[in-house]
Amino acid sequence: MAILVVGGDSAAIFRRRAAEARIHVEHWTGRKSRDLVRSIPKATEAIIVVLDQVNHALMKRVGREASRRGLPVYYRKRGRRIDAGAQTVPGSLYPFRFRRTYDDR
Repeated sequence: MAILVVGGDSAAIFRRRAAEARIHVEHWTGRKSRDLVRSIPKATEAIIVVLDQVNHALMKRVGREASRRGLPVYYRKRGRRIDAGAQTVPGSLYPFRFRRTYDDR
């Protein structure tokens, strides 16, 4: 199992929590122009977009590819604590809690 974290300067908190559940975390900072042409790894089962230093083009591209592959996308603001409205991510991503967005496409 693997998750992709897009955005943010560091994925250390995600890696610490993922270690408990033996989840591999790949991190794209979103600051490099090369991130825009990277493809989502095949082993990825969920994508977390941290709304810090991610340009709109990268968010659109990741969202499009995720919906094409049927992957869930979770959006999180940087440095924000989890509030009462947050939803627990299903089963295999247990240690993580984020707001889930639903496409109306």
